[in-house]
Amino acid sequence: MQKTVLGPGFGEVDSDEIDHARFSFGVATDHPDHKRVVLSGLAADGETVGEQTRETLELVERTLADVGGSMDDLVTMRWFVDSSILSRETQTRLHEVRAEFFDPPHYPASTMVGAELLGDDVLVEIEAEAEVPNDEWKTTAIVGRDHEELTASEARELLLEDE
Repeated sequence: MQKTVLGPGFGEVDSDEIDHARFSFGVATDHPDHKRVVLSGLAADGETVGEQTRETLELVERTLADVGGSMDDLVTMRWFVDSSILSRETQTRLHEVRAEFFDPPHYPASTMVGAELLGDDVLVEIEAEAEVPNDEWKTTAIVGRDHEELTASEARELLLEDE
């Protein structure tokens, strides 16, 4: 099986023993019908949580493109938000930025937690996992009170109905 290491040694550490970080910001593995991509907690510069989120999601998007994928291929994300700013208002702002990157119904499963993050100015850090199919996705969505199964286009129509 093929493994592609993304950004080996990415990051800095202050150590007399080692000359660079001993991790990668991501790993992609090839499987018979898809490529699995796992991205470490990524953060980016920016003055606000919205700016940092946008820059980080742009990095995720570029990285997925480098291995032949897109944001539609994300299956799960873990959001670590500085505990001192985590609120419903912050969550709303993050979802507004997310809306720039995800089209319905291709929303990944997602968890958001408050955390103490490394780095003085880091407000948000995102881990992500994707599965890039060799062919195209056949997407359905289970939505509504009756848990009806809809095609991607039907789900998109329903989800965008209130906008």
